[in-house]
Amino acid sequence: MRVSPLAISLLAVAGCGTADPESCLLRSASSCDVRELDCQEHAHAVIACIRGTDHPLPQIDVMTADEWAEANPPAAPRTPAEQRLWDQHTRAYELLRFLPSNWEEPEPTPIAAPYLSYDWATGTIVVVADGTQPETELYSLLYMLALAARDRESDLAGLMLTKTGTFDSKRALTTLYAGEAILFADMAKARELDFGGLAERLDYDYQRTETRKQLADRTVPWSEAMALFQYYYGANYVLVAFQRDGMSAVDALYEDSLASTAFALAGSNLIEAAFSAIDVALPPPPAGFRYLSQDSYGPALLQLHRARETGESSQTAEQSLGGSWVGDRLLVAGSDTSDAVAVVWQIAGPGGEVAETIVRATDTATQDAFAALFPG
Repeated sequence: MRVSPLAISLLAVAGCGTADPESCLLRSASSCDVRELDCQEHAHAVIACIRGTDHPLPQIDVMTADEWAEANPPAAPRTPAEQRLWDQHTRAYELLRFLPSNWEEPEPTPIAAPYLSYDWATGTIVVVADGTQPETELYSLLYMLALAARDRESDLAGLMLTKTGTFDSKRALTTLYAGEAILFADMAKARELDFGGLAERLDYDYQRTETRKQLADRTVPWSEAMALFQYYYGANYVLVAFQRDGMSAVDALYEDSLASTAFALAGSNLIEAAFSAIDVALPPPPAGFRYLSQDSYGPALLQLHRARETGESSQTAEQSLGGSWVGDRLLVAGSDTSDAVAVVWQIAGPGGEVAETIVRATDTATQDAFAALFPG
C-alpha cells in the first residue's frame, strides 16, 4: 500500500499507522542487533515510514561467514577461450584508462562480517554479522530493506531483463535503485521524524565531489569509481525527485529514467536531446582481427574516460554531457593470432550521426588500421 506523498512529513504524527510515533525513529545501533527479529522489524518499520509504504517484512537469513561460503562456492575457473576474451577486454579497458596500466585481477577474498546482501531470485536479505560493527551493520540492513521494498514494487530483476538492453541502461537502473536505497538509509540514520524537512536539507554535494575525484583518478579501477557513482549520483538524482513530489516522483523514475546514465550524470530528468542508438553499418575489420563486442557504454563512462585523459573533471562538464546525450557505440576488436587489441568508441551527435570517434590500440600498426576504418 502506498501513502500519499503529501502525507510523508506527517507520518511521524500519525505514528506510521501505530499509536507510537517513536516506531518511526531509528533506535541507536547499540540497541538494535541486526541478527535479531525485533531489530529487523524495527528497521523495516522505519524505512516504511519514510517511504510511505506498507509491505511485509522480507525473508531475512542470518548466517556466519563460514555458512555463507559453504552456500556460495566459488565459480568454476574460466575456460582458455573465456580467459583469452577476458584478457582482451582487460587490455581494451586499459587503453581507455578504465583500468590502470598492467592491471591484474585481484584474488578473491573470503567474505567477512559485516556482509549483507540481497538475493534477487528469492527476495531474501542475507545477514552476515557478528555485532562488532553495529553502526555499519544497521546502516547496511536499512539499505537492503529499502532495496527490497523497491524490488517488491518494481520487480527490479524483471526490469533488468525487459527494460535494459545496453551496458548504459543497466547502469542507469542500478544507479536508480542503489541511489534510492542510499537516500532512505541516510534519512533513517538521521533519526528525525520530519522527513519532508529532512529531505529539503539533505544534499550529496560532498559525496559527489569525492566521487568525481575517483572518476578522474587513473589508478582507480572503473568498477570502484562507478560503484560510487551509482551510490551518490544516484542518491542525488532520487533526492531531487523526492523533494519535488515525494514517492510518486521517485516511482516515476523507474518508468522515465532507465534509458541512460545521462539522467544521474546531469542530475536532472530534463535531457535536451532524444536518445538514439548508433546503427551505422560496421566495416569488415582488418585482416586477422574480429569484433569481440559492441555495446553502448553511456555518458558516465565517457565522462570517466575524458576526465582521465585530461586529468580534469567538473560538475559543469557532467551536466553538459548528460544533458545533451544522444548515444554511443563502443567496439572492442582483437587479433586472432596475437595480443593486439583495438577499441573504437563512436559518440552520436544531435541528429544521431557519428559526431566523435575515439580509436585506441595496443600498437601503432593496429591504431593506424582502425583509424583508417573509422576516421574521426
